[in-house]
Amino acid sequence: MSTVTQAVEKKQTGPVSIMWTRRAHFGAVLPKHIDVESFLGTAAGALYADPKLMEAAAASPDSLITALMRCAAKGHQPGTEEFYLVPRRIKGVPTVQGIEGYRGIVERMYRSGGVASVVVREVCAMDRFQYLEGQDPKPIHQIGGDGPTGADFFGAGGSRDRGEMVGVYAYATLMTGAVSRVVLLNREDVMAAKAASDGSDSKYSPWNRLDGGPNRPEFTGRSMWWKTAARRLEPWVPTSSEYRSEQLRAAVKADNLRREEQATVSTEEPVDAEIVETPVAGGETWPAVAQPGGES
Repeated sequence: MSTVTQAVEKKQTGPVSIMWTRRAHFGAVLPKHIDVESFLGTAAGALYADPKLMEAAAASPDSLITALMRCAAKGHQPGTEEFYLVPRRIKGVPTVQGIEGYRGIVERMYRSGGVASVVVREVCAMDRFQYLEGQDPKPIHQIGGDGPTGADFFGAGGSRDRGEMVGVYAYATLMTGAVSRVVLLNREDVMAAKAASDGSDSKYSPWNRLDGGPNRPEFTGRSMWWKTAARRLEPWVPTSSEYRSEQLRAAVKADNLRREEQATVSTEEPVDAEIVETPVAGGETWPAVAQPGGES
């Protein structure tokens, strides 16, 4: 057998081909706003762009399918900032792990149709911050300085020392105008989430990324602080991609009930009646009224 033939057969039985054989399964799970061909094409592009990811998918195609099914169920495109495909080693065997990103969590909130805006923000030691639960509808947070100039607000060199990150918060404004519950986490809460995260000690982990650049190491892992807060916000806001469908379904059901009631009223049989005049004192009569049992 030639080398070319072997390469073709290997490609046909590789992870990309296996992925496409599950096309019907993905199509059954994906929401309507994502086309299954686009979904699989994006996944294939992620595999071809990362040799280590392709190696992991080839070694453990089941882990690839599992990760993609999770991605499809959440309504994301795989291999994007919404949903990462990451190579991992479990007991020495390369596998594919699917990880929903910060943007993916927030995207699901917006996609529900019930959320107008989402705010997720870190709080630093030198920021002005105030929030009293039960009194303040949302936090009062000032990160800049006072004064009429940009230098007053951003700092003379365009960079203000805010100090170390000490906390993070998240809340959403709903389409009704109401504000969701405000989620507050201090540094200990975030570090506990980091300790529970697989691979957080790796130098390649987003927990150890210089999100503020080399000159601001105090912002290391800031995106993961945001993600942790956004994840804690999920139970307090609509996030399901089916939320809007449920609203439409309820509206259609209510409209159908109204139509049925109108149809019932309009199809009732008329009552046979005789028009008579009722005499009153002084020889006058009341206006004509219908008396049951008359002939037409």
